[in-house]
Amino acid sequence: MRLSVVPGIVVAAVSLPASAAIFSFPSDADHTSWTFTGVGASVADAADPFDPQVLLIDDDNGPMPPHLLGVEFDADFELSYLGSLPFVAGKFTHTYVLNGSFVFSDPVSGAPILSCVVRDGLFSTVGNGGLKPPTWDSTATIQASDDYGIVIYTWHGPDDPAYGLFTGQSIDIDTAAFTLTVLRTEFGAGVALDDRTFLPLHRWYSEGSYSGSAYFVPSPGALALAGMGLLVAGRRRRCG
Repeated sequence: MRLSVVPGIVVAAVSLPASAAIFSFPSDADHTSWTFTGVGASVADAADPFDPQVLLIDDDNGPMPPHLLGVEFDADFELSYLGSLPFVAGKFTHTYVLNGSFVFSDPVSGAPILSCVVRDGLFSTVGNGGLKPPTWDSTATIQASDDYGIVIYTWHGPDDPAYGLFTGQSIDIDTAAFTLTVLRTEFGAGVALDDRTFLPLHRWYSEGSYSGSAYFVPSPGALALAGMGLLVAGRRRRCG
């Protein structure tokens, strides 16, 4: 058995089961404003003074009820055009590499609760191309995963083992995905693109929803305390 050494104490190493924390919010939680906006290479939150969202935290589809947090949502992404492929009925799929970050904060203090850095994510949408002026139509998706890029969550709150939450950065295969709907500009539905860069010519807005998952591990101190608890429990069973 591997041993972990804590100053003055020797405890058995503790192996805790990996359990993902699943995060999400629905579309149009704030009925007075949009979720996302952007222009050119920029994709961001809609910059409403409040951007209220209700962040749902689930215990990896376990027995605990969902934990609901009222939060402020902020996002800052940048697009790099990747390419376009013919789809159906004269439509094309336009794809972009996406990099940036998003954060959920306390709406009163502004302190971060959960933040995430994304590298080599994917933004994809359907629209016109080919012989027609390029456009985005009315929907798009953002997806990111450690399977092909980098997704690093940081939980800034206290440890909550029942929901798989431990203060610090995530590990393992983490994910993040957003759906964008009702994409539009001041000129109507859809988004006109520059025919050289394939980036939006005008500021656009959309509704959006989110789902993601992260694996966190307890700090060495928490592991040591858990190990001490197991040793004490074992000693009590032997003495009984």
